[in-house]
Amino acid sequence: MVKLKAGVIGAGWAGKMHAQAYKISPNANLIGVSDISEDRVKKIGEELGVFHTTDHEALIKKGAQVVSIATPQFTHFEITKSIMERGVHVLVEKPITLDLGKAQELVELVDHSEAKLMVGFSERFHIGFSAAKKRMKLIGKPYMARGWWMHRAPSSKGWIWDVKKSGGAIVDLGIFLIDLFRWFFNSEVRMVECRSGNFVFEDADSEDSALMMLKFKNGTFASIDISRILPESFPSPINVGMDIFGSEGCMKVDTTTSLPLQVFTKEQVSIPDLLRTPRFWIADEVNYFLNCILENKEHMCTARDGKIALEVALGARKSAELHEKVVF
Repeated sequence: MVKLKAGVIGAGWAGKMHAQAYKISPNANLIGVSDISEDRVKKIGEELGVFHTTDHEALIKKGAQVVSIATPQFTHFEITKSIMERGVHVLVEKPITLDLGKAQELVELVDHSEAKLMVGFSERFHIGFSAAKKRMKLIGKPYMARGWWMHRAPSSKGWIWDVKKSGGAIVDLGIFLIDLFRWFFNSEVRMVECRSGNFVFEDADSEDSALMMLKFKNGTFASIDISRILPESFPSPINVGMDIFGSEGCMKVDTTTSLPLQVFTKEQVSIPDLLRTPRFWIADEVNYFLNCILENKEHMCTARDGKIALEVALGARKSAELHEKVVF
C-alpha cells in the first residue's frame, strides 16, 4: 500500500489533532511536526515518536508530500504558497487567508499547480453534519436555518483577539457556519448583516460575541450565533450545532451530545444510529484528503470555497463595523 509522507506545521490544539490523524492513517507516514515554540513541538514530537523542528522547511527537505498547516491565520498565505510552489499538497486550516487578494492568488496557484490545496472546513466531516447533508431530501426544500459556534476562551489575551491576526470571532468562528450553509443549501450568499460586541471581555481588542443573518440567492435565510464566552459549567469547551427547517420537516445537529442528528418529518422522528467520536472527524478529514491525492480526484473544500466563505465573513465584519447590511 502506498503511503504519503506527511508533515504538520503548527503544534497547537488543531496541529496536534492533524498529527494524530496522520499517525493513525493507513495512507500516511507522519515524518515530522514543526512549530515556532521549541517546547510545544518537542512535546508533541516525543509523544508521537516523530521528528520535530522549529523550522518547517525541514519537513520539506525530509521529503514531505503532503502538509497540514495549523498555524495562526495571518501566517497561512505565506506558508501555503511557498510549500505549494514546490509541488507539495496542502491541507490548510480555515480561513484560507485573511485577505481576499491573497486568497485569489492561491486560487490561481491551484489552477496552475499539480499540488492540491484543501481548506480545513472540518465541520463538514463531523458525523452529525455529514449525515444531515445526506438526508436533506427528507425535509423537503430548506427555507431557514440557525447555526451556532461557541467556545470557551481562557482570557482576553493572545493572538485570537487581534483582528489582524485571526479575523476576530466573526471570521475565526463564523466562517465554519458560513461554509456549512453554502454546502447544505447549494447556493451563494446574497446579503449579510451582522452585529457584534464585547459583553464579558470588555477590554478585548475584538468582539467576544456576534449575531449574523445571511440571505441566500435561492431565497433561503439563516442566522449564526458566535461567542467566545461559553461558561465553565458547560460540559464541553466547544458548542457547535444547527437547526435546519424545510417544507417537509426539520433536522437538528448537535455536536455535544450522544445524539448528533435528529430528523423530524411529518410522519416520524428519526434518530440515526451514529457513532459519536469526539474530535475524530479531523481524522476523517485527513483521510479524505489523502485518498483524493492518491486517487488523483477532485475534492471538496477547495481554495475557491475558502475564498468565497472568507468574502462573506469579511462582509459580516464590515457590516458589524458600519451597522448596515452588505450585499454581494
